Amino acid sequence: MGRQTKTFTAAAVSLTTAFTSVNALLASSNVNMNVPDGYTKVTRVSMSLSPDHTSATDGCSVWKYSGDGATIQQIMSGPSWSNQAAGPLCGNNGQPVVIESEAGVFDVQAGNAIDISVGVTTAETCDLSVSLTFG
Repeated sequence: MGRQTKTFTAAAVSLTTAFTSVNALLASSNVNMNVPDGYTKVTRVSMSLSPDHTSATDGCSVWKYSGDGATIQQIMSGPSWSNQAAGPLCGNNGQPVVIESEAGVFDVQAGNAIDISVGVTTAETCDLSVSLTFG
């Protein structure tokens, strides 16, 4: 069996220091957050977050993977950004944070849902995208 990737995106999301459920943001689009049948691990996680820079404060994103699809809750640091008085410094310049391991980044339970949440250190409106590759 080969690899399978699922990607989830949301635009203009108001994020705070509390975790915001990506699942809830996508509920209206009927997105299937279930681990595909036959897969037991996530081999690649790609997290992207692009702030609107509505705040003049630096920030960092934190992503949580939980639910009965993730065998153990995972919390990972994601993209960060920097600002200065004259405008943004671009942080990581829009590049995703990618964590990859053939042995598996974390174990999953096929057929069950992964609950993805994101929070930020500074309240900000952001576009976000997360991709999970199953192996």
